[in-house]
Amino acid sequence: MKTLRVTTHWTTEQAEDMYMLLDDLKSAIWQSYGEEIVTMHRDMAFEQKKEKEKGENGGLKDDPLF
Repeated sequence: MKTLRVTTHWTTEQAEDMYMLLDDLKSAIWQSYGEEIVTMHRDMAFEQKKEKEKGENGGLKDDPLF
């Protein structure tokens, strides 16, 4: 794995430039992959809900059988 060193002490102008760069990068990624990201999150939420329901239904019942 390659380590990337990022300066953490910037001037106010440098910090604003980095903020704008990250904002532009976020916008470009969203424009290209936004629909796929939304679909992925929906699928993940559906799977988590399904697993939760499976766990609730697959456990021991609180009421005794007798």
